[in-house]
Amino acid sequence: MKYWLGVLALVNTVMLEGQTLTGVVYDQLNNEPLVGATISVDKTNTGTTTNANGRYSFEELEPGRISLVISYVGYRSVLVENVWLKAGKLTEQDVYLERSADDLDEVVVTAPRPMVDPGRISITEEQINRIAATYYDPARLIISSPDVAVANDQNNAISVRGLSPAYNVWKLEGAEIINPNHLSNAGTFLDQPTATGGGVNMLSAQMLDQSEFLYSTFDNRYGNSVGGIFNMNLKEGNDQERQYTAQASLIGFDLAAEGPFQQGGKVTYAANYRYSFTGLLTGFGVDFGGESIGFQDLSFDIATPVGNRSKLKIFGVGGLSYNNFDHQPLEESEVEKDRKDIYYNNKTAIIGANWETGFDKGKLRVSAAYSVADNDREETVYANDSDAQVDSERVTSKREVASLNAVSTQKLGNGELELGLMQNFYQNRYEGINQPTAFQSDVDFKQWLTRPYVKLEGALGQRLAGTAGFGASFTEGDYVLEPRLGLKLDVGAKNQVSLGVGVYSMLMNPYNYFHNAGYGELQLFSDPSDYGLLTNYRGTLAHDILGSDWSLHSEFFYYRFPEANSVSSTQTELAFTGGLSTNFKKDFGRSAYLNLGGSWFDSEIDVYESYYNTQYSFTLSSGKEWDLSNEAKKRKLSVDLRGMYQAGYRPHLGAPYLESNFTTIPANFIDQQPYLRFDLRVVWKRYHENRTTSIALDLQNVANIENFAYQYYDTFTDQWETQNQLGLIPILAYRVEW
Repeated sequence: MKYWLGVLALVNTVMLEGQTLTGVVYDQLNNEPLVGATISVDKTNTGTTTNANGRYSFEELEPGRISLVISYVGYRSVLVENVWLKAGKLTEQDVYLERSADDLDEVVVTAPRPMVDPGRISITEEQINRIAATYYDPARLIISSPDVAVANDQNNAISVRGLSPAYNVWKLEGAEIINPNHLSNAGTFLDQPTATGGGVNMLSAQMLDQSEFLYSTFDNRYGNSVGGIFNMNLKEGNDQERQYTAQASLIGFDLAAEGPFQQGGKVTYAANYRYSFTGLLTGFGVDFGGESIGFQDLSFDIATPVGNRSKLKIFGVGGLSYNNFDHQPLEESEVEKDRKDIYYNNKTAIIGANWETGFDKGKLRVSAAYSVADNDREETVYANDSDAQVDSERVTSKREVASLNAVSTQKLGNGELELGLMQNFYQNRYEGINQPTAFQSDVDFKQWLTRPYVKLEGALGQRLAGTAGFGASFTEGDYVLEPRLGLKLDVGAKNQVSLGVGVYSMLMNPYNYFHNAGYGELQLFSDPSDYGLLTNYRGTLAHDILGSDWSLHSEFFYYRFPEANSVSSTQTELAFTGGLSTNFKKDFGRSAYLNLGGSWFDSEIDVYESYYNTQYSFTLSSGKEWDLSNEAKKRKLSVDLRGMYQAGYRPHLGAPYLESNFTTIPANFIDQQPYLRFDLRVVWKRYHENRTTSIALDLQNVANIENFAYQYYDTFTDQWETQNQLGLIPILAYRVEW
């Protein structure tokens, strides 16, 4: 017995072994592995070089976050920040280097070039796991930026600089997809599916590779959006060993796995399954309006090399969700909703493939995806003076997207020439039984969008780089020409000035038709030519200052819509948004960070302020990690805080819609209500020899501030009622990775 106790004590005090970091350094243009590239851990003396296959390896690194500097003769150096090393897990980090415009035989760039991409928010697994109250949802991560605003606490839809969330679009592995969110009706007054938001995203953090959200003057590679673009990518399983992550929390559990199908093989997989429910949170006092909410999803990615420079990926996502509410007895009813049974169900599926191959002076990438979302809502209404059933309705909607994208990139002098084609097909179905007046039409129609483009990018001198492109979007009965131009100028060693101008367009559909649809309004036409393309002209001027561990970004922006659709008018109206945003970031070594941002703007349609015109938005995110290790145990405690303050949305713009349905109801316009919220995340992490365990507590709206959501006339109380945003939401989670 004493022997076994001694063994257990010895095992418990074994020193943690160093972690392995590996990856391949590629030529960004043609996917060729680079032999002899130098990789060093930033701000240390640790470094190595790539072998004959372009692979590098570090064997004895401490768990936690590090940054890498990668350089190679004739290529621009790259700084890869916040590489996340986990105990018991091998970490893979591939890197793509861009060729320098200088003489390839003589120039060695020894420090990362201070070139910034304005209007780009990076989305990584590390960030989603670090920032407070993201709930492992990429859409909830980016509200840390002052350029995007929270549309509703119950929904992850975001407004870009005063624009409708419906103007955003989702892409996965280069192909456009349907809204990949569970419960796309969440938080909407009319309880209808939305174009881009929902209760939580199906793309769990465990499955994400380097992704981004684009919202400024992005180049011609990206189309069919007049708001922002979620450009998402799924991670590939590492080809060295099998690894797993499991998590249990108050809203359910996750299980992720990745690795080679066969040990020593090159065909890899990554998969994640998630099952969630809100029953436990309701028991802790969190109010979801008496609703029963649940969802589950499965995502996967299978990748295999095809030769030295080619790769094939097959990916998929599937999700099921429900949102149910049972009516209350008459004596317990307090508002109109209590006199209803409401049952909402969603089914979503995405399947696709991506093939990429490199050749001597370029590469070719082809991606294709098919996605479908099926929503079903049933409502039964009971009398206000008895338990008699007085009305019922059922609405079913189905949206399908098939997207094919082909991109060819090749070297051209000191730059790169890119030719691309996007071909999308859409199917829209909406059918209702006993619907309210606002949704009487049944529709079933198809749409198509063809968008070829050409883009030329390169250096125009030692300090000036530029991008020029031309695209054109075609659909039934309409087209838009889309020239775009971007310039970046280095001013000294630490300053950069950027200019961007261009024309953008988006194909309208029932869910994104209105510029200011704050209540979930739809526009149902049976003829697809009635939708057409919405055109947007935009320009930006940005200035960046880059220090050794800090940066300051400032940007003037102006977006103009010659003809936008308003919920309060049958005619198209002039709309615009314009203003200034600034963002300060500072890293305090590997253990702390501070981000401060502010945005001031005005967003209007015709002469009226847009529903999403919050006028200003201020954000704060900061965190600190303490190393509490001793000789026997390696432990870390981290605390992260996020805050946001904005003027709030313009609720009175929904009142004309409400009055049109209840003409005898007196209007009750209210002033714009400011929105203030603080989120807190506390994580206790243990690094074991072969695994990492952590306990995390997320507190959304930690101060339990009452923020206004919307106002409506309640037929049960016979008066105007105010609905607030969500209060304090605590999420406790236990996570193990091995």
